Amino acid sequence: MKSNFLLLFLMVLVFYCHRLTDQNAANDINQFVKNETEKWKKELLISGKVGGPCDEDYEKWNEKYPESYYGLPDTIQFKTVDMNGDGKNDIMLYFEAGESCTGGHEEGSDFLKLIYSSGNEYLQNSDLRETIEKEIRYLSDRQTGLFSRRAIFSITNINKQITGTFQVWIDDDPDCCAGYEGTFEYNLFTLKMELNKHKVQ
Repeated sequence: MKSNFLLLFLMVLVFYCHRLTDQNAANDINQFVKNETEKWKKELLISGKVGGPCDEDYEKWNEKYPESYYGLPDTIQFKTVDMNGDGKNDIMLYFEAGESCTGGHEEGSDFLKLIYSSGNEYLQNSDLRETIEKEIRYLSDRQTGLFSRRAIFSITNINKQITGTFQVWIDDDPDCCAGYEGTFEYNLFTLKMELNKHKVQ
């Protein structure tokens, strides 16, 4: 009888300790994401890639952030997933650029930052926005034989790879309207992209 009680006690203790470990790990990752998000906000503001949140007074916002077109959102989203297949979760921070804060209606690509495991440390890639735009333009130019002057994209899913939608402007396209659009898949570690596009009617 005592052995059964002792066995039950040990099982409960192991279960409780396991739950504590899971909770501590979740708390650790949430705090890590929070710290990295705050650092990224500062980096974006200092570099001029974004300004503060958009203001209804466009001129006032332009004076305060003369090098920026887009503003920081209220919330930066994140997703944790093992993207490089090493058994450890990697972190993607991201947010939509939305419409320009300068008074125009021009939209920009989503902002992204990858924090990924490499052995016992975490490395970062803050250039994904520019990299994906360039790759979309490059593949579009190869497929059409036409020179593209601009491309923007929006993320629809983040897993082993990034999937999303995009628009491409060629020389003859008016600023309001992209000539081509479609979907893409991009692998962050093989650097391979698949582009499915069509001409906008």
